[in-house]
Amino acid sequence: MDLDEVLPNSHYVTRQSRWIDAPADVVWEELHAVRLSGLPVTVVLGAARFLPVLLSGKGFGELRDRPFLEALPVPLLSSTEPESVVFGGVLQAWRLGGGESGPELDAEGLQQWMRPGWVKAAMDFRLTPARGGTELSSETRVLATDPTTRRRFALYWAFVRPGSTAVRWEVLTAVQLKAERRMSVRGST
Repeated sequence: MDLDEVLPNSHYVTRQSRWIDAPADVVWEELHAVRLSGLPVTVVLGAARFLPVLLSGKGFGELRDRPFLEALPVPLLSSTEPESVVFGGVLQAWRLGGGESGPELDAEGLQQWMRPGWVKAAMDFRLTPARGGTELSSETRVLATDPTTRRRFALYWAFVRPGSTAVRWEVLTAVQLKAERRMSVRGST
C-alpha cells in the first residue's frame, strides 16, 4: 500500500528523505526501534502540542516512552517489511484540546470519509534500496473535508509545519545514526 491508495489528493504535503549506508532490513529494524526517549526535539514539541490536553487531566499516558511509530496520532494502515509503513486517519488537530476522537478507518474508509469539520491525514515511511544503501523517506499528506476546516487548519499548519518537519528529520537522523553504527560494529568484528 502507498499514500496514493490512501490519500491521493491533499491540500498540504511535507516530504523528507535521507540516504543511509545500511541495507533495508537493518534500517527497518532501527526505524521500529526508535523510541520517544531518543528524540528530544520530538518530546519537547509533543509536550508543547499536548499541553492543553495534559492540563485538562487527559492523556498523561500519551507522552510516556514508547516506540515512535506507536505514538503517531493516526493508526497504522499497512506494514510491508522491509519496504514501508503507512498510517492514516481523521483528526481535528487544530482544536485546543485535540478535538473529537475520530473513528478508526481502513484505507478505503479514509478515502470515502468526507464529514465536515475534519482533516484526513496520512503519512508513510518508505525504504528504497539506493546506491548500495537505503533511502529512507517520509511523506505526510493532509486533506480538509470542507472549506471552513481548510481555512482553520491552514492557520494551525502554518504554526505546526516547521515542528512536524523537524520531527521527521529527527527520526530519519536517529535511524541513520543507529543503522550506520550497527553496520560499523558488524564491519569491525
